[in-house]
Amino acid sequence: MNLFHIIKKNYFYLFIVCFIFIGVLLAFNTGITHDEYHDLFVWKANKNLILNKLFNSNLDTSYLTGGNLYYGSGFHYISFIVEFLTLQIPIIDNFDEITKLLLSKHITVFLFFVTSGIFIRKILKIITNNSTFSDLGSIFYLLYPYLLGHSFFNVKDIPFLSVWCICTYYIIRIIKTFLDKDIILKKHIIFISVLTGYLLSIRISGILIFIQYLIFIFFTTEVKKIKFLKLIRKFFKDLFIFIFLTFSIFFLLQPTYWENPLIFFQAIKYMSQHIQTVCTITLGECMKAQELPASYIPIWFFFKLPLIILFGLSLYPFIESKIKSKNQELLIINSLGLSSISIIILLILFEVNLYDEIRQIMFLLPSIFIISLSLIFFYSRKIFKYLTLFFIIFFAIQNIKIYPYNYVWINNLSHITKIGGVFELDYWGVSTRNIASKINEINLKNSECIISNRNNGLKPFLREGQCFIPFNDLHKNNKRPFYVSLMERALSKGVPNNCSLIYTENKKINFSHEKVSMAILYKCD
Repeated sequence: MNLFHIIKKNYFYLFIVCFIFIGVLLAFNTGITHDEYHDLFVWKANKNLILNKLFNSNLDTSYLTGGNLYYGSGFHYISFIVEFLTLQIPIIDNFDEITKLLLSKHITVFLFFVTSGIFIRKILKIITNNSTFSDLGSIFYLLYPYLLGHSFFNVKDIPFLSVWCICTYYIIRIIKTFLDKDIILKKHIIFISVLTGYLLSIRISGILIFIQYLIFIFFTTEVKKIKFLKLIRKFFKDLFIFIFLTFSIFFLLQPTYWENPLIFFQAIKYMSQHIQTVCTITLGECMKAQELPASYIPIWFFFKLPLIILFGLSLYPFIESKIKSKNQELLIINSLGLSSISIIILLILFEVNLYDEIRQIMFLLPSIFIISLSLIFFYSRKIFKYLTLFFIIFFAIQNIKIYPYNYVWINNLSHITKIGGVFELDYWGVSTRNIASKINEINLKNSECIISNRNNGLKPFLREGQCFIPFNDLHKNNKRPFYVSLMERALSKGVPNNCSLIYTENKKINFSHEKVSMAILYKCD
């Protein structure tokens, strides 16, 4: 067998190896975003609480007050293991200990994302029994700029999405085994129980996955021609094991619940109405998190989903009758579709506070991808192959052009509306590292201070001892010269008199000629 045939046979695994290598380097070189410090401090307090309870210690847990009691730290149990291998990597050796720790966690986030792509491949293979389709579908998903961008730093949403993907795979395996053999394997029950408990420990909104489980069971009763209650009675023991083990794992990983497990219900209520005063620019309107219109979620999905995915979803009415004989395949597609729609409707009806476009419902994207790609495959294998190959190449180019702002990506429908001032941009603040590089090029004197709405994000990447002024002092009589850097939602903030623009961080998205501003830097003489 020659080299060409070896590559052709194993191209997916070769892609994964290269993808991990490049992705790790990009994750290390992505700036530290605003939520990472908060998430780290919650984890440290939770870790101290565990040590206090187990060893009668008296470590500081003061950070666990208010809403912080309900924040999950499940991600860090895995990250803690990865840090042993990554904290000593030379590329981050020049940073302080907290910065090294946060950059190291970027690697764990990225590896979670790669894992989700592998399990999406497994699900696509179950639906179509076609290796080429599942390989291309997984590569397409992994190169999707929006999720890839988040995988470089998002310590909350990407791990949650990834574990949701794995849980989805195991509910599909359980249903498939039952339909084929009329049994449920104990190992699958244990796997899905541990994973569901772990999902809840990352974010309490993992409770929504029970809607997906129920819908899968409902469609299974229809295909199997068995009543719901009869099915429950038949597998009552397995159901009991699942519930008991799921919540045992969850409570084990959440020390703030140990004394009073009933605050679980308080956590659901608090996080669904999470107090957030920011607004998200959506089609030019600043939509407040606590006063969202019903159109908020549909608008963001419409502009964030790749055009090929929107095309695939539109094929459902034409494909359902074509694959009606494929009971198991249609069951999976319908279950994922109804689950996603049900969760979106519930979020709208209960007026759950959402912000930062679709980051809180990012976990629905893999299901939407699976549904859409499967529908295109059943419609035409040739169309699927050419479309996915085109978008794989297009995504690869886009990812290179807009790094590290990949997560800002919006589909080509933005040509109609434009992007700047119309959609939320770098709301996480990954621009801090690039702006810090520009400041380093200027070589500021010790007496020349910096004012920024992201001082903490800039500090790790500037020389030690750099002078900073709090952002609240922006319009006070500060000693000149000083520099002002605006990023995230502060781009439109006014600057003092006699300040000149010296740098704008611009990117062009897709084929647009529009320069989208991510951050700006002023010098005030």
